[in-house]
Amino acid sequence: MKVKPFLYGFIAGGLAAGISSLLIAPNAGKVTRDRIKENKQMVLSQLQELKTELMQLKDSFTNATKEGKTQISKFLSDVKFSLAHWEKEIRPQQLEIQKEIIEMKETVQELEEEILEYSK
Repeated sequence: MKVKPFLYGFIAGGLAAGISSLLIAPNAGKVTRDRIKENKQMVLSQLQELKTELMQLKDSFTNATKEGKTQISKFLSDVKFSLAHWEKEIRPQQLEIQKEIIEMKETVQELEEEILEYSK
């Protein structure tokens, strides 16, 4: 492929595209620039509004996180208190059951001794 014909074709195509764009443009340059400025202002306004809403969302999330931590701490404290209370309530029954188990072991041991005496 030769470079000169390619470059001539490329330049000619670029000129044709540029000229046709200018001829087909729906508005004059001033009108188009004015619309671009208006759209720029609208986009900047929307971006500012989005920034404000994101900051509010961030603040809400921060508050929710703090409140969540507080509620979890309170819940854990309540659970610890309930467990301590339950342990305190169950302790007498636990001691009674341990006492009965010891008595049963002693009774079984006595029975074993009696069986050994009768079998002699």
